[in-house]
Amino acid sequence: MAASSGILGPDVNFESRLVGTLREMTQTVTHLKGLGYRVVLTSGSFDLIHLGHVKYLARAKQFGDVLAVGVDSDAKIQRRKGPDRPMVPEQERLEMLAYQRPVDLIFLKELEEERWALIKAVRPDILVLTADHSYTEEDLRSLRELCGEIEVVARQASVTTSERIRQMYMNLGQRLGPKLAEVLPGLIDSILRRA
Repeated sequence: MAASSGILGPDVNFESRLVGTLREMTQTVTHLKGLGYRVVLTSGSFDLIHLGHVKYLARAKQFGDVLAVGVDSDAKIQRRKGPDRPMVPEQERLEMLAYQRPVDLIFLKELEEERWALIKAVRPDILVLTADHSYTEEDLRSLRELCGEIEVVARQASVTTSERIRQMYMNLGQRLGPKLAEVLPGLIDSILRRA
C-alpha cells in the first residue's frame, strides 16, 4: 500500500474511509486486528464540527492505532434533537470527518439499525465515550462484553453544538426584537383586516 493511499495514509481518501455496511466494517476491522492494530471506536452526531470535536477525536485516537467513528444519520439526530437538526447534512458531516487527521474509518449509523449494531460489528479494543454519555451501569456492563476496554473522556470544549445554536437564536432574537416590536402590530392589524 502506498503511503498516501488507503485508510492509514495521510490523504483524505473519503471513499476508502467511508464503510458502507456493518459486514464490511467487521471484515475491515478483523483484518486490521489480524495485522496487530488496536481498533478504537467512538460515535456521535458531529453536527457543526468545532474545536471540541476535533480535540475529542485526537484524544480518542491516542488509545489505539485505528480510529473508527460512527456518525448519526440525519433521521437519527432529528428523532433525538428535533426537526431543526442537524444543521449540517449527513453527507457533509461524513466528508468533514474524513478530513480530520485522527479518523481512519467512518460509518453512517441509520435510524433503523439495532441498538449497538456498530459496536457489535467492530468489537473494538477500546470504546471511547464522552463523560456525559447516557449509558446506565447495566449498559456499561453489557458493553464491556463487546469491547476490550471502555475509556471515558471529558468534554474537550466548554460549549456544545446545541449550546452554540441556542446562542445564535438568542442573539438573533435580541437583534430582531426591537425591529419586530415596531412592525408586528401593523402586520397583525393588516392580517386581521383581511380575515
